[in-house]
Amino acid sequence: MAARVPAVALLAGLLLALAGCGGGGESSSAIVQDAAKTAQAGSLKADFTIEGGGAEGTGSGVFNTGADRSGRSSLLIKAANHRSTLKTIVTGNVLYMRSRVFAQAGVASAQQWVKLDLGRLAQQRGVDLSSLVNASPTPTTALAYLRGTKDVKKIGPESVKGVDTTHYQATVDLAQAAAKSNGAGRDSINRVMRLSGVKKLPVDVWVDGDGYLRKVAWSEHTSPGTAAKVTMLLHDFGSPVTIEPPSGKVIDLLQAGGGSG
Repeated sequence: MAARVPAVALLAGLLLALAGCGGGGESSSAIVQDAAKTAQAGSLKADFTIEGGGAEGTGSGVFNTGADRSGRSSLLIKAANHRSTLKTIVTGNVLYMRSRVFAQAGVASAQQWVKLDLGRLAQQRGVDLSSLVNASPTPTTALAYLRGTKDVKKIGPESVKGVDTTHYQATVDLAQAAAKSNGAGRDSINRVMRLSGVKKLPVDVWVDGDGYLRKVAWSEHTSPGTAAKVTMLLHDFGSPVTIEPPSGKVIDLLQAGGGSG
C-alpha cells in the first residue's frame, strides 16, 4: 500500500474529531453542561484545519451531534508535495473515504468509496493503518472529551467569525470523560488512551453568549509519538440531518490490506 494512504487515513479520521461547549465565566462543570447543550442542538456545520502526521488539510462538513455519530465532509489535503481531495462519510464506527489517492495506491478507483471499520481496526494486526485506530469521527468526539473537563482558565473575550466569544483553556481528563460516556463514545476514548498513552489533553475552547461552542483547538494523538493539531470553527446549529452510507460498490480497506499491511 502506498505510503500516502496512511497519511490520508490519519487526516480522514482526525478531520471529523470535533467538539462543542459553551458559557461565560466558566467552571469545569459549566463547560461540561455547555458541551451537553451543544450536543442537544442536533447538528452543526464545521470548518476546520488539520496539521500533523506529515500532512495538512482544510475542509468543511456537517455532523450530527447526537448518539448516531454521523457526518459527511470534504477535505483538501497536502502531503508529500501532493494535493488531493478526500470525501468522507461516517456512520457510527464506520468511516467511508473517496479520493484519487486510493486509486494511485491501487486500492480502489477514484470514484469508488473505501470503507474502514474503526472497531475492527482497533483489533486488526499487520495492517499499516495504525495512525487511525483512535479516530472517533464526529463532533461527538470532543463533546465526549469535554465531559472530563478540569482546570479551566479564562483567557478573555475574542471574536470568532464576527461572533463575540470568551476564550478558555482547559485540561481534559480522558479517563473521567470515558467514565461519563457510554457506547461508542466510551469505546472511542478508551481506544485513544490505550493506543496513544495520553491521559490528559489540553484543549482551547471559545464560547458564545448563548452557551454554544464556536471554536475548539486541540492535538489529537494517534500514537505515543504522533499527533495532529485540529482547529474547528462551529456554526449553523440545527436539527439532525440525514447521513447515509454511500451507494454502489464499496471496497473494505481492511480486507484490501489482507491483514498484511
